[in-house]
Amino acid sequence: MAKKKGKREEGFTFPEFDKEEFRQKELRDSKVILFAVFYALVIAVISYYLVRMTSLERSVVLFGFIAPFGLIKILPMIVDTSEFERKNWFGPMFMSFLAWLGLFILFSNPPFNDISNPEFGVNEVYVQEDGQWNLTTDIDSNTPFVFIVSVKDNWKIDNVVMTVNKGGSGFMTATPMSELESDNSFNISKDHRYYYYFEQGLDAEAYTFTFTAEDEEGNSAIRKTSVSIV
Repeated sequence: MAKKKGKREEGFTFPEFDKEEFRQKELRDSKVILFAVFYALVIAVISYYLVRMTSLERSVVLFGFIAPFGLIKILPMIVDTSEFERKNWFGPMFMSFLAWLGLFILFSNPPFNDISNPEFGVNEVYVQEDGQWNLTTDIDSNTPFVFIVSVKDNWKIDNVVMTVNKGGSGFMTATPMSELESDNSFNISKDHRYYYYFEQGLDAEAYTFTFTAEDEEGNSAIRKTSVSIV
């Protein structure tokens, strides 16, 4: 008895590759990415001038987070986004945010700008012994000494001033400190240091020193320290 032949399954056929459709899609995606980066550059420049000309630093950061959503309204004017689904918007928006963040950080630092406050380092006191200026923590009354503060900044310090209270009362007000030069007479290393030389020393008392450093962009920082003269 002859066996019945089974039905032959039809083989899978790949859909025909549409080169023109693929080319148009790739061209559209390239335009979207390039425009997203250009859009980020524009937003970064606006952010830069807002920081330079206003005191809206925190608002500028919020502006940078929100700005990528503007692509939803602007991109359809540049390319055809009729086939875009929600997931298609994530790529250009995220790319725009990353580009803005990188550019904003670049524009917020020298040589474009400086939004960071100066940073104080160590405070040091030097007294002269046997013709040498040595670091000390004990200061005798009426003994000449050099008070040094270390201050660093992203760009350049404009000035450092010192205010001193003696026993809770005003003693010295807004006295400028000098930047320590490499070939200073105290033979103390420069290293971003500012000093004031108390040539006659100070009377025995408790003193509070307040140091204020300001950079060329107007950013400032304050450091307070107490010293007892015995």
